[in-house]
Amino acid sequence: MDMAGEYRIKKISAADQVYDQLRQLITNGTWKAGEKIPTEGQLAEEFAVNRLTVRVALQRLQAIGLLDIRVGSGTYVKEFDMCGNIQELSAFYMDATSPQDALEYRYVIEMECARLAVERRTEEDLASYWRQYEQMENHMARYFRAETPASADQELVLQADMSLEIHTILCAMAHNALLNYAFAIAKAPLRQLMLQNVVRRMVDFETSSHWMQHYARLHDCIRERDLENTLACLKKIMSSGVPSEQGSPFCE
Repeated sequence: MDMAGEYRIKKISAADQVYDQLRQLITNGTWKAGEKIPTEGQLAEEFAVNRLTVRVALQRLQAIGLLDIRVGSGTYVKEFDMCGNIQELSAFYMDATSPQDALEYRYVIEMECARLAVERRTEEDLASYWRQYEQMENHMARYFRAETPASADQELVLQADMSLEIHTILCAMAHNALLNYAFAIAKAPLRQLMLQNVVRRMVDFETSSHWMQHYARLHDCIRERDLENTLACLKKIMSSGVPSEQGSPFCE
């Protein structure tokens, strides 16, 4: 068997080595968020490389959201938001993602998050969820009191955004970073799906109130650590607003 090149050691460029060293200084807390880091010249001298090599490494760190390079001021460490960065990438999936894909994705991610949330939720988690629920309820009422089509449309969009946020909080209750990232990467298509669902649900005040009660019930089930009813309630929430002809991967 010809193994020529199979185990060849790859050469690491100087820029890659500087990038790795700087990244570690940020991620291990040596350089803290908001802190100004040494200049290109100082870093070049420290690492015994040229300034161009340092510049390439800094630009890579800026591209992934770890550094903020300010012309005339210097380079500063940013507060890194992994979910926020991933969420920006989710816009690329908008056109290629069908509503059915989004429904199935939600089912896989959120059902497992809900299961873990029953075990791991904290009082702070529950308080955050309830605050978001109250805001959703308030904007639902404002939708039906809207005096113009434009203001009603605005309330619909806000309702979808708040629905997305409450499901984000639900996933956060699992206290699993990878599940949070998995939900964040699909936020753009999920938001579009939730907007469609909100439009279908807001038929009248009674129907909308009934839908909102599912969210209140979900909160109570998680608080009581009632796994069976938590999952059943979440299924109802994810199924509501889905046209019968489209079907759902989680209808009973």
